[in-house]
Amino acid sequence: MPKTLKYSLIMFSAGCCYGLMVPLVRMIYALGFGPAEVMVTQYVFATAALALIVAVFSRRRVPAATVLKLMGVGVLAAGASFGYYRALELLPSVSAVTLMFQFVWMGVVVQAVRERAMPPVTTVVSVLVIMGGTLLATGLFDAMTSTNANTTVFSQLDPLGIMFGLLAAVFYASLIFASGRVATGLPAINRSLFTTLGSMVTAIALCPTYLSTPGLPAIVPLGVVLGVIGILLPMFLITTSSPHLPHGVATIMASSELPSGIVCAVLVMGDTVTLAIVVGVVVILAGIVLSQAIDLASLRKRTAE
Repeated sequence: MPKTLKYSLIMFSAGCCYGLMVPLVRMIYALGFGPAEVMVTQYVFATAALALIVAVFSRRRVPAATVLKLMGVGVLAAGASFGYYRALELLPSVSAVTLMFQFVWMGVVVQAVRERAMPPVTTVVSVLVIMGGTLLATGLFDAMTSTNANTTVFSQLDPLGIMFGLLAAVFYASLIFASGRVATGLPAINRSLFTTLGSMVTAIALCPTYLSTPGLPAIVPLGVVLGVIGILLPMFLITTSSPHLPHGVATIMASSELPSGIVCAVLVMGDTVTLAIVVGVVVILAGIVLSQAIDLASLRKRTAE
């Protein structure tokens, strides 16, 4: 198997891990817990596991200032998680996943502001395509074109849920920007430990009464699985594959999060998906591919050599 294809499949698997989180979070909600309890359980387990891995394989002194910077990045990760989990609590899974995925075009805006330059025409067009696909994929198009204002689709689009979904995307876009610039010289495992530590502290601050939560033992097994699928496994897959792929190709492969999340929402959670939503997902993925056309052309040229 060619190396490029191998690492592309690894990155694709990382995206699928994030999609698998949807039914797990919903199952925890069904037990009567909320986003804050989910986050604390997930991050406490992930931090403990990463600390053990670092102690065994990567003992290295890290300056206190660097630790604090990485923990700051972890605050962004916690913000993305909280917004996403709240969106899953208030919206159909398909809508929450799609809103979270807006980090793609938001990242383009962040980069344009930082570089003080307009992005390429293909990137601008791709942003418009992604926004159009979002109108379809979130169910907004179905709601707007419905003759009955009280349809199920419309009633499920909680404005607060939409706000949290977009907030999650903002935090995630900021996380990607920051994580690519803070302590990049450290091994990935060390960076991940202190970033996750920052997320754990933030999660505990959001849920200070965690230890007194009624029925807490019931959440632990699912929280541990969520920590593996939502943090440890994708982190390993991403750090393994990303150094061997152009940024654009990595983004496209990681976009497997969107279809996998929607498939899980339909097959596991029984969410309703209309033709407009399916078309919207396809349009969003097409917009992502278009936005990375330059990297794809570069990869094709390099493969041919």
